[in-house]
Amino acid sequence: MGPLRRLGLIVVATLLLGGCQTFLPYADGDLRMPTVVEVEDRSPERLALNTRVYDSAVDWVSRRFYKRDFGGVDWMGQTAARRDETLAQPTEREFYRALNETLDLLGDPHTNALTPTRNAEITRSRLEPTINLGFGMRLIDERLIVTSVREGGPAALAGVQPGWVVESLNGEPAAFGSRLDREREAQDVVFLDRDDVRHELTIRQGALPPYVGRAIRRPDGVLVLSFDYFGEATRRWFDEQMELAVADPPRGIVLDFRDNRGGLITDVGRALGHFYTERQPYAYVEYGYLPRLPIRARPARRPWTGPVAVVIGEASASGAEVFASTFQETGRGLVFGVTSIGAVVASRQLNLPDGGELSIGVRSFRSGAGRTLEGVGVVPDREVRFRADELRRGHDAMIEAAAEAVLEASASDGADLAGGLASPLAR
Repeated sequence: MGPLRRLGLIVVATLLLGGCQTFLPYADGDLRMPTVVEVEDRSPERLALNTRVYDSAVDWVSRRFYKRDFGGVDWMGQTAARRDETLAQPTEREFYRALNETLDLLGDPHTNALTPTRNAEITRSRLEPTINLGFGMRLIDERLIVTSVREGGPAALAGVQPGWVVESLNGEPAAFGSRLDREREAQDVVFLDRDDVRHELTIRQGALPPYVGRAIRRPDGVLVLSFDYFGEATRRWFDEQMELAVADPPRGIVLDFRDNRGGLITDVGRALGHFYTERQPYAYVEYGYLPRLPIRARPARRPWTGPVAVVIGEASASGAEVFASTFQETGRGLVFGVTSIGAVVASRQLNLPDGGELSIGVRSFRSGAGRTLEGVGVVPDREVRFRADELRRGHDAMIEAAAEAVLEASASDGADLAGGLASPLAR
């Protein structure tokens, strides 16, 4: 292997597509807990730490941001003008708010900073059991509606059901962004069930294992697989689920990426490899003077060739968008839902001196067919939106539409779903 090709492979292996994982600068990419530096608010130590973090972040962005003209922003002038005010912020939260206001000038969703506290929370949730109530919710028609309940979790044991509305949390009206009080062992939550009956529950938080993914084989024979990021843990889980699907074929597969925010570009390719029988180009990353070479997905040992569809939403980003775009461009399967966020730039995550995390967009990116997805997103083949009244009755319109399509394909396809013909969903 020549040195130029070797360099290209090294660069590809270390790039991210907007994932939320934590990486040491130019290290091996292993997920590990950050070392959080704690200092007293409004102290000289706070000022000194702010200084180290701010100067480090500005330096990294100056050297690595993929737009060398910084999108027309006077980056050096702006960071110098904002420096004193940002350094003077008295708390971690206020300092990072000011830092992100500066990073926001670049207009790149991949370039931002996580506080040490939030960075540790996210990393811990990927590595060890975390304390929570075990249910997910989504804001639909101005109401927070329970969309998932972890089996065996505190919410499930308290009788909470998908479709319930969260009315209040610890005495405060529930709204987008509502969070648990981590200091409270038990949380007071008021729900309205599907019949608008009020349930005032006190739910004790419990330790739940890290969420990797969810596999549901529906009564109609469709397998629904969902996971929220592309990384080592989800890769192992998804490999296992696909091997089980090939061994015991469902009538079709629906991939739910509505909450998937991206991850390692190599793991996107690994997931795609389960649906192709030949090497499939799915990405081009710009490397400056290097030749533009396609990144290809390598087929799995036993790929799934039966009907498959993808569901995306407004939160689907980066790697999830690349996956859906590849399906569209190759005709492998239809995409349902609503247009994705359009945040597709190869990025790099770096640890800051206080244990925070800096994400930087470092390379422009194109799909396997050469399309630019940044700022555009993936437009679904069939637009399907949530409706609060339907979801409260347990009807997920996006999943139902995708499942119906793969069932139609299955009924019209005489091939062995585990390995014969390409899906009739191909256009």
